[in-house]
Amino acid sequence: RGRAQAHTLGGRLCLLRGVVFLEVKQALLQRFVTSTAKDADAPQVLLNRLRALSKQSPDGSHTLLAQLQEQLSLLHPRALCRADKAFRVNFVGEAADDHGGPYREAITQICGELQSGQLPLLLRCPNGRHGVGAGRDVYLPRPAASSARELGWFRFVGQLLGLALRQKETQLPLNLPSLVWKQLVSQPLDESDLRGTDELCWQSLQKLRTIDQEGVDAALFGDVIFETFQAQLSDGSEVELLPGGRHSRVTFESRHDYCDAVLAARLRESRQQCDALLQGISLVLPQRLLSLFTWEQLERLACGSADVSVEVLRGRTKYGVGVSSVQRHVRYFWAALRGFTPEQRSAFLRFVWGRSRLPISAAEWGDTRFTLHTKQSPRPDALFPVAHTCFFSLELPAYTSAAICRERLLYAITHCLAIDIDTTTGARENRQLTAWSSSEDEEEEPGAPPSPTARR
Repeated sequence: RGRAQAHTLGGRLCLLRGVVFLEVKQALLQRFVTSTAKDADAPQVLLNRLRALSKQSPDGSHTLLAQLQEQLSLLHPRALCRADKAFRVNFVGEAADDHGGPYREAITQICGELQSGQLPLLLRCPNGRHGVGAGRDVYLPRPAASSARELGWFRFVGQLLGLALRQKETQLPLNLPSLVWKQLVSQPLDESDLRGTDELCWQSLQKLRTIDQEGVDAALFGDVIFETFQAQLSDGSEVELLPGGRHSRVTFESRHDYCDAVLAARLRESRQQCDALLQGISLVLPQRLLSLFTWEQLERLACGSADVSVEVLRGRTKYGVGVSSVQRHVRYFWAALRGFTPEQRSAFLRFVWGRSRLPISAAEWGDTRFTLHTKQSPRPDALFPVAHTCFFSLELPAYTSAAICRERLLYAITHCLAIDIDTTTGARENRQLTAWSSSEDEEEEPGAPPSPTARR
C-alpha cells in the first residue's frame, strides 16, 4: 500500500511528520502538483440533478456520483489534473454556465449523497446512531460495501480526494473519522479510533478487561458473561474472530484475547474500502506524499474547516459600489450570519459559493473575496437575495429590519437549490436540455422556472 519502511529515509520522515512545519509539506506537495498539472481544456460532463433527486434507488445508480463516475471513467485520470477545476459541469434543465459555481455545487451535492443514505457506501457511525460519545456526525465506510461496483465508487471518491489535494477549486465536505484518515496516511490505529466512532463498544471492552475489579472471578464469569468469539461490526453484520468462533465461549482467562480480537476486527473492518480510496488517490497523486502529513492535516487539506467562521468570512469580504460595512442592511446581514447555527452558515456558504466549507489557509484563499452588493428596489422587503455562485457574491436588498433580513436569508439558503438564471448561450442551451434519454425518464420536465430566490 505504498507505506514507507521505518528504516528508510522516507520512513524516518514519516515518523517526524508531526514536527515538520505544515508549510514545508505543502510546498513540497505544490511543487509536485505544479510540475504535473495539465493545461488542456477542461473535459465537460452532463449531470442531471432532477434525475438524481426524483429517481432515487437503493443501489445509487441515479445519483450524481454515479453519473459523474460513468462519464469520467472514459478519460485518463491525468486528464483531470488541471491547475484549477478538474472538469466543467453542465446541469440538465438548469440555466447555469460553469465559471466555478456548478462545479463546486456538484462536488458538494455528491458529498451530500454519500452522507445521506442515497449511496450504499457510508453509514453514520454507532455514536451518531445511539447519541453517545464523540464524533456523532461522522460516517464510516460500510463494511458490506464490497461489490465491484461499490469498490469502484470508493476508488472514484478517492480520486476526488486526490483532486481536492491538487486544486483549490475542489473541496470535499466529508465527515470521516480518524479511523479512515489514519489509514490513508499510514498512521497506526488504536483504541481511541474505536472510541471515536463506537463509545459503547469501547466501554464494553474496557469493562470486560477489568471485570475482576468488580468482584467477578473465573467461577462467576460464566454466569454473567455469555459472549462468544465473534464481533458485531458497525453495520450490524457479525464476523467470527477465530475459526468456529461463534461456538467458542469467552472465558475469564481468554477475555483479554477476545477484547484484543474485537478491537482488531473493528479497526480493520473498513480496510478494503480504505484501500480502494487509496487506489483512487494514487491515480492523481503519489501515495508516498500522503505519508508526510498527519491525519488531521490531510483531512483539513481535502475537506476544509467544518466551522464557517463569520469573522474569517468578514475579513475576506469586499463591498460593491455604494455599499459599506456601516450601512443598516449590511449590519443586519452580519448579525443574521452570527445568529445562524453551524449548519445554517454552511448552507449560506453553499448558496453563495457552491461549497459548504471555507478554505483553511491564506494560500488556499488566494485572491478570492466574497463580494456584497445592494439589490436596488423601492420595495426591498418584498425581495429575496440573489447569489452569483460562480463569482462568490450576493445581491442583498436593503431590508428595513433585522428580522426580515434573517427571514429572507433563511428562506433563500433553505429553498433555493437550482443555479438557474444565467443568460449566456451555454446556460440557455443547458436549460433546454431534457432529462436523460431513457424510457423511464422521457416524461420528466426539462426544468422548473426560476424561483424568486435565485442563484446564478
